[in-house]
Amino acid sequence: MVLFVFAIATFLSACETQKKVVAPSFFSYLTEREVTPSLIAFNPSGFDPRNPFEVNEESLAKLREDLRVLKAAFNGLVLYEVLPGLTNAILASALEQGFKAVLLGIWDPKSEKEIADMAEMIRQYCEKLALAVVIGNEGLIDNRYSIEDVQQAALRLKALIPADAAIPVTTSEPVGEYGWKPLREFGEFLAPNIHPAIDQEGMDPAAGAAWVKERANALASAAKKPVLVKETGLPNGGAFSYTPETQLRFWQAYLRDGRLIRVNAVNTWISFAALFEAFDTPWKAERTGMPIEGHWGFLDVKRRPYPVFEYLKDDSRRAPK
Repeated sequence: MVLFVFAIATFLSACETQKKVVAPSFFSYLTEREVTPSLIAFNPSGFDPRNPFEVNEESLAKLREDLRVLKAAFNGLVLYEVLPGLTNAILASALEQGFKAVLLGIWDPKSEKEIADMAEMIRQYCEKLALAVVIGNEGLIDNRYSIEDVQQAALRLKALIPADAAIPVTTSEPVGEYGWKPLREFGEFLAPNIHPAIDQEGMDPAAGAAWVKERANALASAAKKPVLVKETGLPNGGAFSYTPETQLRFWQAYLRDGRLIRVNAVNTWISFAALFEAFDTPWKAERTGMPIEGHWGFLDVKRRPYPVFEYLKDDSRRAPK
């Protein structure tokens, strides 16, 4: 009888072991330097949220081509929301083409459906891609939702995904908002947007890159937790001072010393591995009335590269620093 009980216990233990999720770690992707981490903020070329995205053979072929082109310089993606059909198609194609990591996004923390759809995708892909989730993007500053909404969304999401998947979550706001303690305290890491083109208009590209790093360092030191700069850069046009050349100079200066620094005084790190963004987005300029908002791409809407993309293709082949 004792042997029988022992055998049953051993069998159940083995079953539990088999159920455990072996998930690639998003933090390891950023910090362990086996590959050069390189995340690109992504929407399909020609994407316009004012028009429904139809998932069909033609649109999926275009999506695969977008990712094939980007794979020459990037091995990870930054997404902003869960869109029916499209987001799952992006993850499937990214996995097929050898991408390593995805920083997923929930646009509306108050949406039960978006949270449930996100949980389903995490369950599907967490053993294949290094994943993290940004719950909300610049919605606190825009008064689209509250910090309590973000906190509750995190609880609902984590209740729906495997506990041992260990998916880190955060939210994202302009760096100037992080003086607010509840924002700094939310999540396993911080993902600020730090834009010299908006907060330091007209600053020299190299000086702008240095300013971004200074702000990131100050934030990591104050919060004592990891920081991934989610958005930064210079546009390639839209104003007299912004050209493809100034865009290139910013990224050369920004990435010159590598994509990771350790902040030893507070035992944490800062990642500069997220780049903004894949393709020009004319719809943003039309919606906001700000010409620069249509010109952040490393390629135009027809996938024609700007000089920065050619530079990044070469940079991605170098050994991690």
